[in-house]
Amino acid sequence: MPIDRPIPPFYCCYLLRSTIRASSVYVGSTPHPVRRLRQHNGEAKGGAVRTSRPSLRPWEMACIVTGFPSHIAALQFEWAWQNPHITLHIPPESRIQHATQKRSGQPKRPRHSVTSLLSNLHLLLRVPSFSRWPLQLRFFSEDVYKAWLKWSKAAAEPIRDSIKIIQDFPPSDTASGNESDSPKRKKDVVFHGIAALKVDYFNEKPHVEKGKNIVDFEREGSCAICHSDLEHNAGIYTICSNHGCESVTHLTCLSQHFLEDEEDALVPVKGQCPTCKAEIRWIDVVKELTLRIRGQKEVEKLLKEKRVRKGKAVTASQATNIDDEDDDSDEDAREDEIDMLQEGNVGRMDADMSNTWHEIDATDDSDTDSIISNSSKAKQATSYRGIQPIALERVIEDTDWEDAEIID
Repeated sequence: MPIDRPIPPFYCCYLLRSTIRASSVYVGSTPHPVRRLRQHNGEAKGGAVRTSRPSLRPWEMACIVTGFPSHIAALQFEWAWQNPHITLHIPPESRIQHATQKRSGQPKRPRHSVTSLLSNLHLLLRVPSFSRWPLQLRFFSEDVYKAWLKWSKAAAEPIRDSIKIIQDFPPSDTASGNESDSPKRKKDVVFHGIAALKVDYFNEKPHVEKGKNIVDFEREGSCAICHSDLEHNAGIYTICSNHGCESVTHLTCLSQHFLEDEEDALVPVKGQCPTCKAEIRWIDVVKELTLRIRGQKEVEKLLKEKRVRKGKAVTASQATNIDDEDDDSDEDAREDEIDMLQEGNVGRMDADMSNTWHEIDATDDSDTDSIISNSSKAKQATSYRGIQPIALERVIEDTDWEDAEIID
């Protein structure tokens, strides 16, 4: 696949649960959880057919998995989570659920529940394909978190320490139904839940500014590991993410430095900066690197002063929303294209996964759970990303898929 975009600021796979019928669940992926939840609940245009039943609304995001290096990576994880009975990432002997046959001879997806999805999520986070990814698991529902803890204790082995588990529950007064102090206006600050998630590059701004300053003024110096001169614009260089440290290294030098004690690993997770000796994450230095070498538009947007409407004082998040209005509408328009890519390349999506997640095309396209509308657009979508077009038939919503995710 072509590599022409930076690692996206945010992408997640989510577990949706009906607040009316807790046994009804749904798995999807999105770069904008707030917008996507509004679509599922019928408050905004879009959303999945399988979550459109009024009898199941409103839905809640019980938990999300974040840290994906591209939308393709999120789609691959999403598909494996939806199809743990046939995904190639789980060895047959390790599967918790197994496929049964439809009358047509095709494997039938088993019925899912919160417990089955959490158990398979635990398994996916342990398999070699995903265990070294810079992922985080964030819970918004306390009872779902307790179910996770119960399963984790019974699991054959724990997940890696590098995968963070975060509790993000609402304050006790909100959880008990007293929402008098909860944010109701756009200008109010939200400290928990999906509304508080940072879905832009704001957290990377200090690192990006430092990197831009070093490169613009040609202050790369010498590699902090091999000590050879770093010629300006003559190589791929990484910059330490810690404040105050301007350590610059070759990408390959830093990778080998991080992997000194891991003989069989190909992609680092984290390590010690050779200059400041502080711990840094591989994903942080690589994200800044991809922004620097192929994210000029994103960097300009991040570093420019936000536009403010005259006559009104707005918060930083509101100013960001002003600039992002057009981007959101563009992502809405691309949802069907991504759906076609996922449906048309199911086998390819599952089989092509490896530890080379940093080489996947990083595109900030939108969510992936509508139906395919026509095959010509599917060919266009796959060609756009460097994948050979696959002939697709017109597909109507799969009722077995729906039964698997919306459970009576």
